[in-house]
Amino acid sequence: MFDLSGLTTLKLPFKAKSLIRLTSIENVCVSMQQLGSIPRLVVGGGSNLVILEPEFDGIVLRPEIQYYEIKESDNDVYLEVGAGHPWHQLVMKTLDAGWFGLENLALIPGWMGAAPIQNIGAYGVELKDHCHRVKLYDFEEQSIIELSVPELKFGYRHSVFKEIPDRFLVLTVTLRLSKHAIPRVCYGAISEELERQGLDAKKPHDIAKVVISIRQSKLPDPDITPNVGSFFKNPVVRPEVADRLLEEFPEMPTYVSGEYIKIAAGWLIDRLGLKGQKIGGFAVNNRQALVITNDGTGTADDLRELVALILSSVKATYGLSLAIEPTQVGQLN
Repeated sequence: MFDLSGLTTLKLPFKAKSLIRLTSIENVCVSMQQLGSIPRLVVGGGSNLVILEPEFDGIVLRPEIQYYEIKESDNDVYLEVGAGHPWHQLVMKTLDAGWFGLENLALIPGWMGAAPIQNIGAYGVELKDHCHRVKLYDFEEQSIIELSVPELKFGYRHSVFKEIPDRFLVLTVTLRLSKHAIPRVCYGAISEELERQGLDAKKPHDIAKVVISIRQSKLPDPDITPNVGSFFKNPVVRPEVADRLLEEFPEMPTYVSGEYIKIAAGWLIDRLGLKGQKIGGFAVNNRQALVITNDGTGTADDLRELVALILSSVKATYGLSLAIEPTQVGQLN
């Protein structure tokens, strides 16, 4: 067994029989033919993955593809990027090249391959807003295919990959970016921070700088403090449910999301006094209640107990069921 605990940012103990590093699309095809029916687990940057089983009786696939191809039109850029490209590095590279659209998504940890799986998003922007297509290896058909945006079934932290887990391996993602700045500063925190720092809301670099500043002030660095970012999704409810809760909790932050209302899960947890709550080596972060951190000694059972406490407390007080955001391997609750 190989110790692969370091492949995920939560740093739970984890071992597997073997690790295969996939460095090219050709390498993927050859490796998959040799793999046969051996159990497999895909682990990329590991920043949104909770592995609860200490041992995996199979092979871990690590897609490290660094492919990078550019196609341009008069107004847009189509950028095909390999699954192993670090996300934040890509964001800054596109801004330096004069291509816009990803600035609100700066400093999100992880690799390109996980971005469409989670439909990553922040400050009013989601991957689906700039995704053109995704190239995949289909384990069932044993072939390479491409899916368009409608076929990817994007939703709030959702995609077709959540509906059919373990069937696909992301190889590349093609993004559609603009050659013209399209600033989106509707979130209050961004506009307030732009004004505070004296920066220009029309400059994407300035927006990225502010997003980085906000994230650094609220979220622990996973390279220093093991975590997987937001552990819970914001509940999305019907307007009448939100109205009922606002009657009892008028200060509750809410956001319009189409025909529904999104409620700030971090506020729900914080109001219950759970910031800093610790069980074993896991704790609710003192700065952002959506984040659960590991002091390096945490076990899967510690995490299960802490998550169960949060879920039951939120349900008992607000009547809301929080959903887990990161992908789970093994049973969490």
